[in-house]
Parts: sequence; structure tokens; C-alpha cells
Amino acid sequence: MLTREPTEQMIAEWKRVFKENRGKLSPDRKTGAEVDKYFRSKYAPLPYADEEFLQLVREDLLSNRFSREKLPKGAVPHIVAYKAGNVLAGIDLVSGFFHVESEEIREAEKVYDDLFVFRGLDERDLENYFLVSEYIRLKKK
Repeated sequence: MLTREPTEQMIAEWKRVFKENRGKLSPDRKTGAEVDKYFRSKYAPLPYADEEFLQLVREDLLSNRFSREKLPKGAVPHIVAYKAGNVLAGIDLVSGFFHVESEEIREAEKVYDDLFVFRGLDERDLENYFLVSEYIRLKKK
């Protein structure tokens, strides 16, 4: 989870890792239902039916072109939300998009990174130097 403005050095490192690993990865992105099942089994969350949060997750997905393109043509998001301790998570069952937040950034980061690695990358993601580099870094943790 990127939590600060990237520096030129960070970008150069992402590009280096991308170039070094690009041909070694294959698409392995999970569905939204698989991400949801994983999250529920690992974190034992409670449903979180706050309409404002659901709308926030929906808008986060739809406002990001890259994330929005993960929706099949003509499909609309189907967001489910949960609370696990201090963490709120929203998952789109259609695209696999997820949104994680907490007042404790480290808690949110831990859950976000876990879901990111579990979900994996698709063909389009494998063309993105930041996503590939982040995936490699988190897999090594």
C-alpha cells in the first residue's frame, strides 16, 4: 500500500524490479467472490452495512479509470462491507476491487497488502511497473 508521495528513486526502483521480473509472472488475479471469501475466512469480520461507507467504496472504484476497467462491460459494482477490529473493508464482488481503511494506518496497510497479494495480478496489471514491483515486494515478505 503506497502511503506517501513517490520519489524519483522509488519510481526508478519500481521500474528496475518490473524490468527484472516482467516475464517471470503470469496472470493469477482472483475474482471478487474469491477475495471476499478469503477476507471473511481470515479476518472473521462483522458485516458493515453503513450506506455512506458503501457509497465511498463504490465511488472510489468508479472514479479510478484503471479500477473501473476491471468491471465487465455493462456491469455495476456489488459492494459488500465489513468491520474487522478497527479496519473497515469494502469489496466489490464483480471486479475484485477492494478499499481498506482504519484510523491506524499500519492496520489498514497490513490488510490491504494481504488482500493485494491474495488477489494477484491480471494481464493488464502485469503491464504496470508499480503493481508488479509492489506484488514482488509483498510476496517476499
